[in-house]
Amino acid sequence: MNDIEYILDFAVSLGCRMLSVGANLERVNDTMYRICRSYDLNSISIFSLNSLIILSAKNRDNLSGSRQISVHSHNTHLEKLNRFNQLSRKVCAQTPPPCELEALLREAENIEDSPRAVIIFGHLISTFTLCAIYGGSFADIISANLNAFVLYWLSEFFDKRNINQIVVNTIYTWAAGVLALLYVKLGIGQNFFIIITTNCVMMIPSISLVNAVRSILCGNEMNGILEFLKVVLESVAIVLGLILCIYMFGGESLQWQKV
Repeated sequence: MNDIEYILDFAVSLGCRMLSVGANLERVNDTMYRICRSYDLNSISIFSLNSLIILSAKNRDNLSGSRQISVHSHNTHLEKLNRFNQLSRKVCAQTPPPCELEALLREAENIEDSPRAVIIFGHLISTFTLCAIYGGSFADIISANLNAFVLYWLSEFFDKRNINQIVVNTIYTWAAGVLALLYVKLGIGQNFFIIITTNCVMMIPSISLVNAVRSILCGNEMNGILEFLKVVLESVAIVLGLILCIYMFGGESLQWQKV
């Protein structure tokens, strides 16, 4: 491989990984452009969506190259995103030999997740706080936290199988609704709607929504609209799961909290 191939491989691979952990598209495009310019590439052309990146450029010897890569999954991981941002700044400032770029990317990606117990504790604290803000009783807080614990393990199960997030959100909300109804019937919880609202808010794709609006405001309307539609569909899936739960177990079940 010649230098331009190493550089383009690194740039699109880094861009793909940044997108997959929650970066907005404008930041990814700017990162790839700056990396190419730091190695004196010219005629840089970037076409990108949240599912595809195409990058082409020429070097000083007029040798051209092009790379295309698909982005298959999106799972927000802010620590990895921070590491990738640091790597991009380091490469632009120091321009290490192109043949070393792949190793630098592997090193940046090799980060251990927080202990599972810490992640679950964070979910429970967030759920506790939200439920209290919504006026839930202590029983409702306990129920919402039980749901959050179950949903965490469901998330682990689905993440390993790369199932479409729209389907996942529908299943999540349906399961959370069924469990909330069960808690109310057993006397563990008191207000079904406070419990399920707390859990549903935790599922809203807020970072994706912010990225979609930013894309639109930055002039990348096509990608912004596509991302916004994806956010809408994922949010509708949350409502759909709750509706399915209520229709399957609903009218009579919702009276449990009034008995």
